[in-house]
Amino acid sequence: MEQNTKKQERRLEMVFLLAVFLTILMWAMVQPFNASPDEAMRYQIVDYIMRHGKLPVGYDAEIRDPNWGFSYAFYPITTYIAGAVFGKIAMLFSSSGMAPIYGARLVNVIFGTIIAGLNLRIGKMLFEKRMAWFYTILICFLPGTIFFNSYVNMDALGLCASSWIVLCWCKAVKNDWSVKLCVELGAAISLCALSYFNAYGYILCSILFFCATILLCGRKKWDVKRMIQLGLVVTAVVIVLAGWWFIRNAILYDGDFIGRKACAQCAEKYAAVDYRPSRYPTPEKLNWSWKDILLYQDPGWQHNWLLTVLVSFIGTFGLMQIYMPYNVSKAYFLFFGMGGIGILTMLGIFYPKKRTVVKERKAAGSEKLKIKTITVYDKWDRKGIFHLLLILLILIPVGLFMYYVYYSDNQAQGRYIMPALYPAMYFVTAGWNRLLERFVKKENIRMWIYRVLTALLAASPFLCYIFLVVPFYG
Repeated sequence: MEQNTKKQERRLEMVFLLAVFLTILMWAMVQPFNASPDEAMRYQIVDYIMRHGKLPVGYDAEIRDPNWGFSYAFYPITTYIAGAVFGKIAMLFSSSGMAPIYGARLVNVIFGTIIAGLNLRIGKMLFEKRMAWFYTILICFLPGTIFFNSYVNMDALGLCASSWIVLCWCKAVKNDWSVKLCVELGAAISLCALSYFNAYGYILCSILFFCATILLCGRKKWDVKRMIQLGLVVTAVVIVLAGWWFIRNAILYDGDFIGRKACAQCAEKYAAVDYRPSRYPTPEKLNWSWKDILLYQDPGWQHNWLLTVLVSFIGTFGLMQIYMPYNVSKAYFLFFGMGGIGILTMLGIFYPKKRTVVKERKAAGSEKLKIKTITVYDKWDRKGIFHLLLILLILIPVGLFMYYVYYSDNQAQGRYIMPALYPAMYFVTAGWNRLLERFVKKENIRMWIYRVLTALLAASPFLCYIFLVVPFYG
């Protein structure tokens, strides 16, 4: 019986992953070329690799954008390398000009499917089965997530690597660190390092989580020796798998191993005059306050800056042209807000474990005992540290985005804070679980609430596809 149940569960998971793959693929196939943010600039790298059989240099005139004066070759190009391979394969089956573009997009379709599989595993480690599915569908069928994985970019790889890192954390929470797990974490961090910069908060938080869980929650407290030994394993894996890219940058760009300074210098030299970093009208140069930024509304936007960021995080498609109905976005805001209220009743998950111990016993007569107890703090537990760092994983991409907006480019695009997706949806799921357990006492009613919410979440990207995306491009 148990074996049959496991087989059915595996079949269900395979059907789910196939559904995710086909959903993202539908979105990838319907969109014209460069109908998504900066796809043409990104695809230039794919095209260059296909034609020349080598990796480009960031300042190569062949791939430099004439307006912005730089290329995406200054950034990690892992997805574009894979996209070139898939693009070449696609050209063997079709002579259409879109064939290599579809091939390059297929890389992110696959990453999106892997993200679904990883988060289902994460969900099953963090929640009971029903809530695990709820958590996974909330992430994978968010319209913004589907869109994110449907065109040529590096961000999908960042989301995939971030999922893998969180899965490593979950394994450490459950079973503590081992050499094998440290090798896996090193591989996940390497993939993250070779993705997009706004996902780098997961690398920083992995270091903090690794050190804190060993020093505060290990078999031996403050075991610095074990931390260093296992840390060297992680470091060695990262150097072997990801070090080549940063060494290459250092050689090409006079020691600039990340490439950001070289990219800015290239833009200053080759960009159109009004697009040069020294002249581009950023909020800093315009002396805007954050109130000015948050309330600013571009003529092409349906909302002010803040609302545009929030609704585009949920799902705004194309070149910020295809908006979901605002009432739908409001429903998502209400849904997330309810989860946030639920998590406020669970603040104890962020603190060290407590225990109540008998401090003193005194006889009171022949039969009665007077018992004095005291609540004391135990050592930190790994899950408490996990929860604290999930908060940091929300704050870091938001902080980086705000810095970028103020000093570089005032873009109101929720895709820049997508790395906050996993921790945010974890807290939303945990919050809903707490609310329903507290206020809905009948299990049967709770079950139907979960079913209805899950069905609505899963249907959302299909409804967007049918009623918004297809008509817009049709």
